[in-house]
Amino acid sequence: MTRFLITGLAALFLCADAGAVTFDAKQSRWITMRVGQILDLHHFLHRPLNDEVSKMQLGFLIDRLDYYHMFFLQSDVDGFRAKYETTLDDAVLDGRSNAGYEIFNRFRQRLNETTNRIERLLGGEFDFTKEERFTVDRHEAKWPADQAEADELWRKRIKYELLGGRLNGDREDKIKDLIRKRYSRTARDYGKFSSSEILELYLGALGRAFDPHSSYMAPEAAENFDIHNVSMQLTGIGAVLSESDGYTKIVSLSPGGPAAKGGVLGPDDRILAVAQGDAEPVDVIDMKLGDVVQLIRGPKGTEVRLTVIPADADDAERKVISIIRDVIKIEEQLARAYLIEQPGANGGTNRFGLIDLPGFYKDCSKDVAGLIERLKSERIQGLMLDLRRNGGGLLDQAVEMAGLFVKKGPIVQIKDFQGKVVKLDDEDEQIAYDGPLIVMVGKHSASASEIVAGALQDYGRAVVVGDIHTHGKGTVQTLLDVTRQLPPDVVKDAGQLKFTIQKFYRVAGNSTQKDGVTPDIILPSVLNVLETGEAYLPNVMASDKITPANIERVNLVTPYLGRLRIASSARIGSDQDFKYIAEDIETVKKQQQDKSISLNEAERRADKKKQKAKADARKEERKARPPSGEQVTMFIWQKREGKERIERVTKPAPEAEEEEEPAEGDEEEDEKAKARSRKARSGEEEQTVPPILKDPHLREATAILHDYTDLAQKTWLAAKTKEKK
Repeated sequence: MTRFLITGLAALFLCADAGAVTFDAKQSRWITMRVGQILDLHHFLHRPLNDEVSKMQLGFLIDRLDYYHMFFLQSDVDGFRAKYETTLDDAVLDGRSNAGYEIFNRFRQRLNETTNRIERLLGGEFDFTKEERFTVDRHEAKWPADQAEADELWRKRIKYELLGGRLNGDREDKIKDLIRKRYSRTARDYGKFSSSEILELYLGALGRAFDPHSSYMAPEAAENFDIHNVSMQLTGIGAVLSESDGYTKIVSLSPGGPAAKGGVLGPDDRILAVAQGDAEPVDVIDMKLGDVVQLIRGPKGTEVRLTVIPADADDAERKVISIIRDVIKIEEQLARAYLIEQPGANGGTNRFGLIDLPGFYKDCSKDVAGLIERLKSERIQGLMLDLRRNGGGLLDQAVEMAGLFVKKGPIVQIKDFQGKVVKLDDEDEQIAYDGPLIVMVGKHSASASEIVAGALQDYGRAVVVGDIHTHGKGTVQTLLDVTRQLPPDVVKDAGQLKFTIQKFYRVAGNSTQKDGVTPDIILPSVLNVLETGEAYLPNVMASDKITPANIERVNLVTPYLGRLRIASSARIGSDQDFKYIAEDIETVKKQQQDKSISLNEAERRADKKKQKAKADARKEERKARPPSGEQVTMFIWQKREGKERIERVTKPAPEAEEEEEPAEGDEEEDEKAKARSRKARSGEEEQTVPPILKDPHLREATAILHDYTDLAQKTWLAAKTKEKK
């Protein structure tokens, strides 16, 4: 069986229940040999299994077990390198996987030693008045040279974890018990690893030696992997999750799901603990992803509380988020439209349309076309297509979506592992909307959304606005059933191999891979300085170019771009929200320059107090702002009596900012109160319009569209007059 995967952001590493499947030596040999052959012959890069691949495989295997360089000793790693750095390629082609078992067993030994070390440390005392610092992210650091250095490293690590609990108001005995249980559970879980799971680690590292999206999945993991349905059905909150360096990370949120509705949880947030209602939180650091998923799942209407580290915060910051589990309605995952009405000159009204597209689902282009017609009936002056949170989807829908705005022609080029290039064209000459168009993108815009943004930019059809670049996922993977690649009766289920076989290219010839799409107008954003996106993945495939496709550019952007940029820059310079964003960017830059964290309690408490004062001041300043006078109307697809139709929604959503901030030390009680409030509101059947214009990036995009319509008005009128003649 083969499946093609083009969705940009997905949960790639779903772990299985330990011990469910075991492979004997013969089975492991056949699987190892066949996986190596397939990657050698059929991966897009045609990278031969050689010493370079061997070195990378070893590095990825060690990192998968000990990413932060805390468990192995330097002598362990040096020994692995001397023995295996140039020999794993030969071992794989010969079907040998003993290196994986040897390295895994050494890791288990060091993990057990660490568990005993932590028990001794927790029995001692810690001085939180000393001036000490600890670097949590030690991925680039050397491993401890000996046991004495490891003792000191773990002393600081445990002190860091204890201090985090103290700052959150937890009792010391509770914090110590939590730490003790966490590492004991981790040691216990690794002690239960089956032979198939160890082989998955070994061959998964081999896949990563080709590119970040290639990996072997043992039967347990393959059974859990479903690229189209990873979100609500697994989590109960509407979030796609992945395992990353010991943390469970939010990959994306399902539109209309409970997690997305709260507006607090976001991509790249890391989950530290999960609690059921009022129960005690369960620590999930280093817990298998499958087990974390089970904790988050639950019946509709029940509460789950997630303790997270926000994506744009340092490792010391914690946030408790309460979510009421629910079932996502189909309608809430569909595209929706907004009519934005703003006071204009001489008592008039400016009317702009916004299409929010969460993903490229089946027939989404038809839905968007219908919404555009509805907005056109409202006499909009310009249109925005928001793809900022669009992680991808169906390729044919991306082609049709771009075709709504251009006459027929190439939309994307695809090159396969044999070097063959195929152009996918929009063959429909009909255009759904021919007026001024803005496409909003961000670092979480991936795959199919990058194809649409890139095509409309290459045609000169739309002004692309957003983060410094999109995600940069420009490759296609396939899922191959390894069992069918083996002789009969070798093994009942050998798992699946996911590997890259194709690459996307824009009609201009450059690939969206790694570099993504660079907007015409870049807006300030904290995401611009965070190391997120395809480019920051290890061993990422490079961007390159092929021959451009022959297209008929409409050139509706270049004549106005210089003036649009100048006007946008002036607005941003005086906008208070963008000033706040600039402050946050500088904070993140400082954290990146010095990744160490103080272990002095007084210093950390003072910093926490300062951050709260800053957040409170911003909140009060926003409350004092005069009304903008804007009116927003939402249009959504609804199914009534077996028929779909577009319905108009005008009722504003409840303002989350009206809720009181927690008092110092009362965060947990405050979250419970907020949860009860959300429970009450979750019973509302009536749709509400979210306060979208509180989004500074959307406000600025709307302002750019306003300028664009003014500048381009004569061009559009002239073109339409010519068409009529």
